Amino acid sequence: MEENYHSNNFDPKKIYEIGILKCKENIPQIIINLIVAGLIWAFGILVFIPIADLISNPNLFGLTPLKPIISIIVALALIYVLLKVIRDFGELMDGIADIVAVKLAGDRVNEEKLNKYRRGFRGLAYLLVAIVGYLFFLPILASITAVIAGILLIILVIWAVYVIINLGDIFSDEIEEGIRLTISKLEEIEKARKKDNEDKEVKQ
Repeated sequence: MEENYHSNNFDPKKIYEIGILKCKENIPQIIINLIVAGLIWAFGILVFIPIADLISNPNLFGLTPLKPIISIIVALALIYVLLKVIRDFGELMDGIADIVAVKLAGDRVNEEKLNKYRRGFRGLAYLLVAIVGYLFFLPILASITAVIAGILLIILVIWAVYVIINLGDIFSDEIEEGIRLTISKLEEIEKARKKDNEDKEVKQ
């Protein structure tokens, strides 16, 4: 579900409603796909790969290439399901970004600000899916080669740091703008108070 907004016709209430709708549409799909991924992982790790390991035993059947082949098949199945999770999770985070942007910025929300929130929250969504995916794949990667698991972990850590810094920048801008507006309102209140005192002194 995708909505096009224009800065000259930007309705925060409509954006908020669409954000709620995106959450309602995508949460059930994410739960279903995660359950499917969990079942694939459980059968692969607890059933198929141990059987392949047993059959690969040189003292039994001696089919040594079987375990890596089964591991790759399970990995491909998990990749397929997790790609669906990524798509739905991205849409969900767009909805959450819309809600958060309207709640924090209110009438100040615009297309540029909304897209900034969406990029930040999508980055967080992809990072979370990547972490879940890594945990799913770790036993499978270990059965193929441990070197890839180590390299992927390093990449994941670097990516996590980048996403967190990016989110910090998004919220820091919003906090700075909120503080600036609050100070401006306080200054206006102070000016109005001084003006009232001056008027009272003049009347006296």
